[in-house]
Amino acid sequence: MGMIYLENNVFEESLERIRFVFDNHEDVIVGISGGKDSTVLFNLALIVAREKNRLPLKVFFLDQEAEWQGTIDHVSEIMHMQEVKPYWFQVPMDFPNCMSNSQYRFLCWDETKKDLWIHPKSDIAIQENPMGNSLSYTFYDLIGGLKNYCTDSNSCAALVGMRMLESINRRYAITTHAATFKGITWASKKAEGNKYQVFWPIYDWTTADIWTAIAKNHWHYNRIYDKQYQKGVSPFRMRISALIHETAWNAIDDLQEFEPQTYNRFCRRVAGVNAMSHAFDYASVVPKELPFMFKDWKEYRDYLLQNIVKQEYREIFQKRWSKQEGEDWYKLHAKECILNDIDGTINWQASTAITKNKTISKTGKHTKQLQEELEGYLNDKRSAD
Repeated sequence: MGMIYLENNVFEESLERIRFVFDNHEDVIVGISGGKDSTVLFNLALIVAREKNRLPLKVFFLDQEAEWQGTIDHVSEIMHMQEVKPYWFQVPMDFPNCMSNSQYRFLCWDETKKDLWIHPKSDIAIQENPMGNSLSYTFYDLIGGLKNYCTDSNSCAALVGMRMLESINRRYAITTHAATFKGITWASKKAEGNKYQVFWPIYDWTTADIWTAIAKNHWHYNRIYDKQYQKGVSPFRMRISALIHETAWNAIDDLQEFEPQTYNRFCRRVAGVNAMSHAFDYASVVPKELPFMFKDWKEYRDYLLQNIVKQEYREIFQKRWSKQEGEDWYKLHAKECILNDIDGTINWQASTAITKNKTISKTGKHTKQLQEELEGYLNDKRSAD
């Protein structure tokens, strides 16, 4: 099969994709996280919105309270731009707390804990949840549902900074399905009940492309990355996400070093943070090797399920694991127990890598990327977000 070469680089190609989205939709929303990828996406979309006289540009951010101060500073700068129409949601959300085995839930923006909030609410933020005050919503329910309140049009596009090189899950999400909108595959199917469809215009960018664009265009970015760089963190391992997530628990060590004031507020606000940071070596919270007193990972997993998972949540884990057998799965299940992954985030993220690894192993042909990603899911060697 011959190679196909494009005349445009990824920068120009992504601008063309975003122009295509604007030309085919009445309304466009850019979702940001405060990370490097969404920073690039926002700036590209702003270029196109200026070209097409489609300002102000709608920008969406779901603030989970347990955020880096560097993230809030960066997001606030974007949201206060005159060319931006902000949809900064600071609404109560109930999350699993991966820091504690006794207090399983964390209610962000809890009005009864207002004096302990990790950072104050913004005067331009949306503070009433338009979906209602139910605490049964997951993070993904809110991310999806709240965007519907950002538009009155059924011809709306939501731009998201997902890149396929960051994980096998993302690569498969973008490259293994048929065209979803006018011949393109870099969009999700429009979910039932949604006014918008999600598009991934920077899906083929590398990490080097991201930082090159930020540097050459002098775009402002989250300064936590500078501190990670100064510490020697590889650009491929730098990660910015809400600190309460199951996938971000090992950032607490850096938080204490990079933002000690945020760390102190975090300790006062979230149960288990101080205990975890002082009682454990971060590399040993989730064991990479089977503890010597157990004969296999299944026995260790079952021990954790019975001894550290609250009884009312055990059935949730057992139902999720019912068809997942093998040492890779059992090791992952142990990690879920330790990090209180009630919602199944860790399991969902690892499922593609483990399933594909099992399929490929039958032929004896493993790809280096697949092996590294599987190891990352099991041993916390996370790629950037």
